[in-house]
Amino acid sequence: MRLFLPELYKRNILLFWMGWIHFVMFFFCLGLLSFNHDLIAGESAWAKPCRYYLSSGISIWTLGWIMYHINSKTQIKVFSWLIAATLLFETTIIFIQSYRGVPSHFNTSDPFNSMMNVLLFSFMLLFLITISYITFLFFNQKKMPVSQHYTWGLRLGLLNFVIFSVAGIIMFAKMSHSIGGNGNDSGIMLFNWSLKHGDLRIALFMGIHSIQIIPLLSYYLFTKKIQVINFSILYFLATLCFLILALVGIPF
Repeated sequence: MRLFLPELYKRNILLFWMGWIHFVMFFFCLGLLSFNHDLIAGESAWAKPCRYYLSSGISIWTLGWIMYHINSKTQIKVFSWLIAATLLFETTIIFIQSYRGVPSHFNTSDPFNSMMNVLLFSFMLLFLITISYITFLFFNQKKMPVSQHYTWGLRLGLLNFVIFSVAGIIMFAKMSHSIGGNGNDSGIMLFNWSLKHGDLRIALFMGIHSIQIIPLLSYYLFTKKIQVINFSILYFLATLCFLILALVGIPF
């Protein structure tokens, strides 16, 4: 971390500071957990903002780090602003809805909540389109200034991210992350994944954080391209299993 942060600052100053904003908000919401005991859908009102700020901060720093390898500096600048804006707006909406004491996702109880739900989906979709195009560039760019096995770790991490973002689209199509339940039951500690019904959030979580797991292992553990590909296939199959289990209503 001592070397990572100065290098990230050089690579992408916008996403460096945007990541810090999300981490500060994570600790702020974590503090609110101790003072506010209101519940939303069976868990603390501030648990979801905590998860989203932490996950978004990690993703922002990751993307700021890996986009450095894209040849076009203009494209990097555009992508950085899109990533910063979409994730900031998304987490802000979640924060506002938690402050109001109402669910942020799949909430169409009145016109205002319906509007917030539509905005959440819109920002999520724009973020996914951005990451999809970044993934295309990583596969299309022939020369990378890093080793071949690390290059494929970056490519396949991004590809898993894009593929399993479909779990998020299914959630919004169904207006629920739960299969076989109403989504209001509390679940496993920290993640709140359901222990009673199928939960699409597990596959989504694994897909989102494949951009950390696969590249990190490809850099620190693997030494050959085939090792990265084999691990990525196993990771894909494991995530696919969680997605299928959720779709048929089997809990974690």
